[in-house]
This record gives sequence, structure tokens and C-alpha cells, in this order.
Amino acid sequence: MDDEICGSGLNGAVLVERGSFVAPLLEAVPSAATGTGRWIFLGGEAGVGKTSLVGLLLDELAALPHPPVVRRGSSDGVATPAPLGPVIEALPELEAMLAETTLETRPRLFREVRTLLAGQPTVLVLEDLHWADEATLELVRHLGRRLEGLPLLGVATFRDDEVGPGDRLTTLIGDLATTNGVARMHVPTLTLSAVAELVETSGSALEPTSLHRRTNGNPFFVTEVLAAEEAEVPATVRDAVRARVSRVSTAGQDVLAAAAVLGPGARVDLLARVAERPAEAIDECVQRGLLVAGSDAQGLAFRHDIARETVETGLAPAVRTRLHERALGALTALGSSDHHRLAHHAAESDHGSAAVTHAVAAAALSARLGAHHEAAEEYRLALRFADVLDRRTVADLHDRLSYECYLTDDLSNAIEERRQALALHDLEGDVEQVGAAQRWLSRYSWFFGRGEDSRRYADQAIATLEALAPGHELAMAFSNKAQLAMLAGVEDETVLWGDRAIALARVLGDHEVEAHALNNVGTALLLGSDKELGLTRLGQSLDIALVHDLHEHAARAYTNLGAAQVVLRRYAGADEYLTAGIAYCTDRDLDAWSTYMTAWHAASAFEQGRYPEARRLAEEVLRRPGQSPVSRIPALVVAGTIAVRGGAPAAEALLGEARDLAEATGEAQRIFPVALALAEAGWVRGDRDALTREVTKAHDLNALVFTAVERGELAWWLRESGLETPPDLQVSGPFGLMLGGQWLAAAAAWEGVGCPWWQAVSLAHSESVDDVRAAGEQLRAMGADATRLALLRDRHEAGLPVPRGPRARTRGNPAGLTGRELEVLVLLADGLTNAELSARLFVSPKTVDHHVSAILRKLGEANRSAAVAAARREGMLPNLGKSPDVPG
Repeated sequence: MDDEICGSGLNGAVLVERGSFVAPLLEAVPSAATGTGRWIFLGGEAGVGKTSLVGLLLDELAALPHPPVVRRGSSDGVATPAPLGPVIEALPELEAMLAETTLETRPRLFREVRTLLAGQPTVLVLEDLHWADEATLELVRHLGRRLEGLPLLGVATFRDDEVGPGDRLTTLIGDLATTNGVARMHVPTLTLSAVAELVETSGSALEPTSLHRRTNGNPFFVTEVLAAEEAEVPATVRDAVRARVSRVSTAGQDVLAAAAVLGPGARVDLLARVAERPAEAIDECVQRGLLVAGSDAQGLAFRHDIARETVETGLAPAVRTRLHERALGALTALGSSDHHRLAHHAAESDHGSAAVTHAVAAAALSARLGAHHEAAEEYRLALRFADVLDRRTVADLHDRLSYECYLTDDLSNAIEERRQALALHDLEGDVEQVGAAQRWLSRYSWFFGRGEDSRRYADQAIATLEALAPGHELAMAFSNKAQLAMLAGVEDETVLWGDRAIALARVLGDHEVEAHALNNVGTALLLGSDKELGLTRLGQSLDIALVHDLHEHAARAYTNLGAAQVVLRRYAGADEYLTAGIAYCTDRDLDAWSTYMTAWHAASAFEQGRYPEARRLAEEVLRRPGQSPVSRIPALVVAGTIAVRGGAPAAEALLGEARDLAEATGEAQRIFPVALALAEAGWVRGDRDALTREVTKAHDLNALVFTAVERGELAWWLRESGLETPPDLQVSGPFGLMLGGQWLAAAAAWEGVGCPWWQAVSLAHSESVDDVRAAGEQLRAMGADATRLALLRDRHEAGLPVPRGPRARTRGNPAGLTGRELEVLVLLADGLTNAELSARLFVSPKTVDHHVSAILRKLGEANRSAAVAAARREGMLPNLGKSPDVPG
């Protein structure tokens, strides 16, 4: 096969300059011995030849002695995509499972897909992924993360010029970018020489340079021009398509019009019924290369969707409406159950009742399988025909659409849709639904950072519902009130409303409310007066939610079990629950919750000094489109504080945005951490006024509602600002040791907690210059050099000794070990174990590990004995005295 000209044919695939792209695809084809599968995202502009390239790959595979199984499906942009549409096209044996699959059981379906693909070497092609539904993208994510041991080559084509930074496909590709086995390939347009070759092959009289310039080398545009046999190059590719269509008979043009309305994969019998033309007219379109076999080799489609769109947009409105009406009638007569396509044709032919019926059925299916974006689109379609519906039904549609917007983190529209529902319920005199809408608006307003609105709606909901017999909505309103109190840090109010909700829920046998209220009470207790009881209540909430498939309540339990333990600096427990919770929500398409937990996971990594990981997680949150302020604020604080500590200029913008968002919420739990981050930024800059202003703002929030850990950090920054620490803060733990001047004890305590930054800050206040130098090295290694310099500045201003810089690499100490590291090295030479070193030096085993690791790194050796031998060769050990030289 020639690498430059792979084959040609102006009515079919044109494969010029594509041989070099087929080779890596062929290399990735799996065999029975494949250890790790491959997934390739094949991108390029519309018409660049992605589908033709896939076709060439499949032709090459068919010629192999033992070809892999080929599975192929595609998405289209005609109607709202059906959930998992291209997957079921590729794996039709799974269709029966869809009827039994819900959002709760979708992970089981995904595992079944992987099991099916693992049975034998397989090539799975999913075309036009930019049009794919949410559930299909989630399956691709599922497979992309589980390629180990899977004999699979997955090829997903997409238009890379039609997906932007906030697109779901962009996020998916970014999420998998660093995954082993996943790659991205870009298909470029044709060069001038390739266009010239095509012109010569076709026998056209067109000038190649002009053709290349006008088409920009787009293969579809080029071949449409050549096939149209025009004397001049048309201005656009659509003009070229129209020129080709004009040469077809009237009957053939009617067929093309019907094919444009029906979309890809239209069967011949359906196409004939909608076009009301004989099979000969269809044959004409195939013979002229305007229609080709679809991806399933049974239906017909345009050679490219650009051609379909061109024909469709060229139809007169009356003609288009008539064709959609015929399509609706024909599909209904044939017994179609594709509610997404039926809803589309009904809507486009202005059959309102049918459009609503099919759109609601399509939305329910999409929501059931976790394609919430598509469910929202179908509810919007149904609401286009609100004038044919009664008011109660319209209100219900607004309620449903609001919930789908909420699940997809589209909070502004969630609020607007629920407000419309509230107004209609009020007109209907449906008191219970009015109260329910008020309670939901309270919830959404909190997520959107509108604290005052949230509290107002919460009170309205209780007042409305208490006029009715006690039921689910009243119990949930009680629990919502408890939740708002918990979020504001008011433990007694949380327990009061939470206990009322739990008692009513148990009378009603309402597991949903019980899980919700237990979560609120548990979180308040965990952060307040009884940590163990709080963990117990949260565990009970999670258990109830998991047993009864209450997805959102399980997400809340995971979130609060993780986030609360980050606040309490119990990082092992926090990371365990956050990791599990993010996986749980990712599997179930709960974007808002996974985003929020990712922000807290970033905070956990940040506090533990894992700055690259923390920055990556924070940026992952900040990249996601339309996320709520409560998710964005902690991510901004993490990214901004890392920038502060590293001296990066982005710090001001990041923390400034966090401040604006936090103040808009009016919630202390949002404002407090931002104020402390800004206080730290002021301290690093040496801006005493900013430090004092921000720490005063934090103190004025009534610090008594915060945990002891949070109060300790506030007390520290009050000290740094020169303000008096109020006695009612009652600071204990590592911060208490710092405030008491017990620097080494505080450093050891912070090391035990797992906070290396605070450990270094404590060490930097020690009287020992060696300790200060060790603190500086630790901060430099973490990427917190601005912190190091600020600490040295403060020592200098206080008249304390400051290290002059890294220890000179003298002949007696060529590796530049610190004094404590030289002391440890001597003891290593004496054969002491880490436990013995810990006891001898009065430091923790973890500190010993740190020193030993530093010695091995500086000496460039892999183990202790090799390090001792290297030190002897360098003359370090014989020359050691009892007091190693320490620059002052």
C-alpha cells in the first residue's frame, strides 16, 4: 500500500495521504495475547475523512488471517440522542438489558459490556462521538479506565473543531489523557500535492492550486467539487453539494429530501414510504454516490452529514413539515419504539400531543440510564407544546426539568424551572406541591450560593406544609432546615430540626428522609461536640442510602464523611470516603456531587503537602463548566494558596474570585477559609494591613461555630497579625503548642497529623538554625518558597539568627548534609535501626525515615549500607566531630 495514495473513488471513500494514519491503528489492533487494550480518539474537522479512514482500517482487518471481531456504531445530530444508542448499534445483544437497567444498575450493564468485549480480540468503533449521549460518554470513560487485560482497540471519531473547552467530550478526553493505553490522533486536511493527484485522477480541468485554496484541502469539499463537474470551484462545500443534487432526477431529489429528514440509517422501505417514490429513485441516489450504506450496512445515509444538513436546510418549510409528518406516521405504523426520534418528528410536524407523549417517554428512559442532559432536552421539547396541556401537567414538566438541570449542575436553569412550577402549583391550589417546590428552591439556592434565598424558602416550605397532615414533604422540609443549620455550623439547631425529621421519617417508614436527616445530624456532631457519635450517624445514613439505592443521599453521606474529616485533619478517613464517593458518583453520572467531592479531595491533598496532586484536582474542578460556587470556592482556595506559597502571580486572581463567590453566599463556612487564605497571602507579601483586615473578618464570623482545628488556625493568624487572641477560642492541639512557643513539640504533632507545611512553619520558629534550615529545605521541596522567604524575613526582623543558605559542600561534607543528617549518618555507621535512632534522638520514627531518605538521596545510594560505604569513601565519617559545623 502506498503511504501517500491509499486508494480513490470520487463517489466513495477518498483516501489520499492517509496511509501513515492507518499504520498506528493497525499496530494497536489486539490479539489474544494483548495485555492492555488501546483507545484512540480520532479527531478532525467535518469532512476530513475520519469515517473513510476507519473504513480503510476495517478493510485491512478483513484481509488478516485471523481478524478480530469488529463492532461499529455511530451517533447522529438529527434528534436528541437515545441513551447508549451507538453502543446498542455496535452490541445489539445488549438491547434486552436496557429494559431492566436503571441508573442504580447501570454499572452492572457497563461491566457486562466490558465482559463481552473481553471474550475475544475486538475492534470497537464509535463514530461521531461529539453527538453522543451522556451515558455513551460515561461508558467510554468506564472502558478507558479499565483497558488493562482487555483485548480491545476502541476508536472514537469526533469533530475536534466542534468541541470547546466546556464540552462534555472535551472533559472526557481530558480525564483520560494520562491513562495508559489512551491516545488522541488528529487527521489533517490534504496538501496541495494530494489535491493535484485527485484532480489528475478525476480528469478534471480545474486548477489544483485554486481548488486547494478554496477548499482548504478538505477531502469532502474537494471530492464534491470534482464529482459536481463544475467549470469553477463553488464558494462553499454546501454549494458543491447543491450542484451535485441538482443533477439528480426529481424523484431522486425527493428521496434525498426524505433521507435528510430521517437521518442516517434509514431502511429502504422506510425511505420509500416517506419519499413516496419507487425503489428506482433510491437506486439512482446510491449509484451517484449521494447515499451510501450506513454503519450497520443495512440502512442508507448521506456520504457525509454536511450533505444531509445541506439538503435539509434547503427544504421549503412546508415540504420539511410534510416529510416529518410522513416519517412520524411511517415509524408509528412500523411499530417503532424509538421515542427520541418519534418525538423529534412529531415536534417538527407540529403534532403537539404526540410530541409530548414521546418526549416524556424518551426523557424517562434517558434519566433512567443516567443520560440527564438528554433527559433535560426532551423535557424542554415537551414544554414547547405547553399550550395543548393542562396547567398541572405543565407544572409537573417544569418540576422534572428542574431536577434534571440540578443533576447536571445547571443550577440557574434548575432554579428558574422550579420557580415556574411553583407559580403554577400555586395557581392550582396544590399546597403540598407548593411546599415541595419551596423546599427544592431552598436546596438549589444554597447550591447556587444564595444563602438568604435558601433560608427564606426553607421557612416558607415549613409554614406551607405544616398546614397539611404530616407526610414526606414536611419531614423533608424539617431535614432541609437541619441541613442549613448544619452548614452554618449551628449544632443545637441542627440536632433540633434533624431529630424532628428522623422521628417523623421513622413513623412514615420514609428511608429517604431518614438518610437525609441522619446525615445532617451526624455531620454537625462530627464537627462539633461528639465526633464518634457523628461518624456513627453518618455511617447509618450511608448504609440506608446504599441499601435502598438512594443515590443522591449516598452521595451526600460520602461527601460529608470525607469533607468533615478533611476539616478535622483526619486525612486517611477523608481520602477513603472521598475516593469511594467520587467513584460512586462518577458511575452514576452525579456531576454536581463528584465535582464537589473532587474539590474536597484537592483540599485533602493540599493539606498533606501533595501540591501537584492538589493543583491537578483543583484545576479539574475549575475546568468543569457551570459548576456551583460551593464547589468552585474550595478549589479556588487550594489553587490560590498553592500559588501564594510558591510566589506565583495567579494567586491574587484566584483568591479574589473565591472571596467574591464566598461573600455572595453569606455563609460563614465559605467566607472563613477564604479569609484565612487571604490573611496568609497578606503575611507572605508582608502586607500587615491586609493580614489584619482578613483575620479580623474571619474572627467577626463568630468563631465559636467552628471546629477546634479551625479556631486554632484563626488564633495563629491573629497572633501573626499582632492582634490579641480572645481567651474563648480555647485553642489546643498542635496550634496550642505553637501559640505556647513549644515549636519542636508542635512540629512533631504536625508530622503526626500529616501536615508538612505547618510542621515546617513550626520548625522555622525554633531557636536551632539547623531546624530552620531543615524547615526551609522542606518548604522548598514542597514548592512553597515564598513561605520560606516570609519566615526568614520574620526571623530577621525579630533579630533571630537566619541560615545563610545551603551548607557548603566542603571536603568534610561534600554531599551537603545538614547537621542532624550528619548525626544520623554517624549512628547509621554504628548499625542502629530506625527504632533505635528514634529513641536515641528523641524524634518520631517518621522523622527518622525523612532524615534517612534525605541522606540516601544526597549521597545517591539505594540503601543504608551503601550510603555508609559512600560516606567513608568521601572521607566524611572519619572527620566527623561531636558538633558538626553549622553556619550561623
